[in-house]
Amino acid sequence: MVSIHIDFASAAIIAGFYAVGLGLAVNSAFQSRTPQGTMAWFIALSLFPFLAVPAFLLFGKKRIEDYDQHDGDLLQVRQQIESGVAPFRVTKEATPLHRFLVHSGVDFLGGHEARLLLDGRETFNDMLSAIETARSYVFLQMYIFRTDKIGAVFAGALMAKAREGVRIYVLYERLGIRMSRTILRQMKDAGVSLGEFSPIRINKLQLNFRNHRKLLIVDGATGFFGGINIGDDYLGRYPQIGHWRDTNVRIDGPVVSLAQIDFIKDWKFSQGEAITSILSPPVAPGTGHMLLVNTGPSQERSLNLLTHIELINSATHRLWIANPYIVPPQGILDALLIAAMRGVDVRILVPKNSDNRIVALAMEVHLERLVKAGLRVYKYRHGMMHQKVILLDEGMAVIGSSNFDFRSMYINFENSIVTDDARLIKDVDLFLRRDFDASIEVGIVDFRLRTLRHRLASHLANSLAPIL
Repeated sequence: MVSIHIDFASAAIIAGFYAVGLGLAVNSAFQSRTPQGTMAWFIALSLFPFLAVPAFLLFGKKRIEDYDQHDGDLLQVRQQIESGVAPFRVTKEATPLHRFLVHSGVDFLGGHEARLLLDGRETFNDMLSAIETARSYVFLQMYIFRTDKIGAVFAGALMAKAREGVRIYVLYERLGIRMSRTILRQMKDAGVSLGEFSPIRINKLQLNFRNHRKLLIVDGATGFFGGINIGDDYLGRYPQIGHWRDTNVRIDGPVVSLAQIDFIKDWKFSQGEAITSILSPPVAPGTGHMLLVNTGPSQERSLNLLTHIELINSATHRLWIANPYIVPPQGILDALLIAAMRGVDVRILVPKNSDNRIVALAMEVHLERLVKAGLRVYKYRHGMMHQKVILLDEGMAVIGSSNFDFRSMYINFENSIVTDDARLIKDVDLFLRRDFDASIEVGIVDFRLRTLRHRLASHLANSLAPIL
């Protein structure tokens, strides 16, 4: 007969894990989840706490409860900015989509001049030129900021302006930073205010939230939005990836002033200190209409998910989507399928060769289902396609940072520009047509030709969809 001896310390550790697991199981039951998700976490935390507790700490939290606690400290800044842009608010036709957007707390603003930037070279040149013109302050927020040739160029440009007395604030995502500590120290010594947005907050049981926004604001007048981070890969300098196809938009106008609110709030939340710079009043050099949608895990409702579903539901005859990572929640999948059933020309553009092998495998499960339902799926052939763009009928376009995945819809901080500017929509239509021409349309036969091993790998990868 084998006897098992467990000393007091081991027993205490085991009991502690089960106690923590049970407590987190109860906690998970009060969070907004599907019944299946709630049951899965409850069983795993109660029965297998040694595995489930670390997993829950990493992936289980869906909201940042304390993000809005600084709203009172920022009330004066918010009122200043909102009163400044108030004269530019535009009343739109009361369509369901416009009512949804207004109900969500955002408004279209007029007075914009905008230009599409279709690759890293064009975007970086324009961003660096804008930084060079800065006279008062620069806000730069990036998910990835690499130590490479273009990263060094940006660091040098920011340091030069800081030495001129321009106030420079750089907020980077901790897990996305790729800059050497030497360069960071040089930037700090030059007077650049550096801030790290960390998803790791042990005391709050939060290890998984990311700030995925890409944003550059110069003097509150010029702003850059889209999918482009700072790195040589966006210039096609990574041989294993090659050409990098992405889209940003440069905007001059009052929506840029409005975008400052969330940058300042992100800074206050992550750094614990307020930005005291005197903000410039909004400018209105053009006539285009723009709307800014900022979303994140602090919101009680998943606004990013709801906005994308409503955009899809609003399409009457055309819905073209370019996105590198199509691993969406069920609500988006259902909306896409319904749009196709209504006769909408739904086209999905993804990369043929992705920079993320696991996500590429997971995507195949969803792309196969979409193709079977009659949607048209294209794979971009010339390198990595990373843009996040939606073209809705002839009347609306969306350019932003959001992927079509669980992370962007639920637990990332994201931003998107929505516009009904006719000139900009015409440009989006033109470059998407070029992208489709540079792609291969995928048919159902392409999925049937996969080996059993390949199909199994796809389904296993897709099982990780909530954390990809």
